[in-house]
Amino acid sequence: MKALSLFYIPIIGLLIPWNTMAAANSALNSPECIKQFKQPSAAIQELSALLERQQLKSFYEGAKKHTLTFSLTTQDNIDTGLEDKIWHCYLVASAPFFSFKTYQEIEPEVNIDEMADINQKSEICLFMDKYINLINNSKKIKKYEKNIIIDHIFLPYYALILKQFKNANEHTPYRITKHEEIEDDLKKVKVPEKDGTVYIKSQEQLSELWNLLNEAADGESFINLRNQVIEEEIKDIEKSFIEVLVSVFPGKYAKVEEFILKGGYSKDEIPDLIDRTVGRDNKTDFLYKGKHRLIHDKLLKKKR
Repeated sequence: MKALSLFYIPIIGLLIPWNTMAAANSALNSPECIKQFKQPSAAIQELSALLERQQLKSFYEGAKKHTLTFSLTTQDNIDTGLEDKIWHCYLVASAPFFSFKTYQEIEPEVNIDEMADINQKSEICLFMDKYINLINNSKKIKKYEKNIIIDHIFLPYYALILKQFKNANEHTPYRITKHEEIEDDLKKVKVPEKDGTVYIKSQEQLSELWNLLNEAADGESFINLRNQVIEEEIKDIEKSFIEVLVSVFPGKYAKVEEFILKGGYSKDEIPDLIDRTVGRDNKTDFLYKGKHRLIHDKLLKKKR
């Protein structure tokens, strides 16, 4: 097996941040920690350059363009076609979410879907579900190689994306702050007349007021809609994430807990997370045993 026989085996290599390309997120292990992945393709280098320059709209547009190519994976080629897929997952996981402010200010000349970042990160999670399952079931890839790719590459990427979604809910200041600003501007640009009619002083001031009103409306709409979508995406992603962890670490609660914590949850949140995602059956029974569960169940009974 040519592709995965060239692993850079020393685990210390996993702790060395990448330096030949711009580090989009130094908290993640770069694919460069695997020896044969040190020379990414031209398409990956182009995406990396866009991310380095914070051209996020172009980056997400490019990531979407290459999605189909990177997703063409089967049990037969999983051992030879991983490089671009891992880099693709790494870059999308590393890229930040949009806020209303960044979406307005970053590459205003580029028109893309306002949900492009959400869609790409969600899609990458679906791909990682597939990749992890194929790698786990592969008879060509050695066990220690599987552990490196899954434990040190894909699962940390997956956990980071889930954490990003949990932190992506954006507070909208427009309903309160902007309305106050509008009222202040109205006082400046309007002249009350004796008959009670209010007039705008100039066309320029009218234009400024109109822009302010539009910005407030756009901002509130953008933020509220994305918050709703993000809330629904979290439910789907956390469920698939826990299912993957149960599949990869059967009977190993400590490993499942490790990655749940990386996903942005506290230890106190874990039992409820497990209940609402996978529940209790033969495969998940190990998640319901031990001190961690007994303490939670006792507290739950007291609350009731």
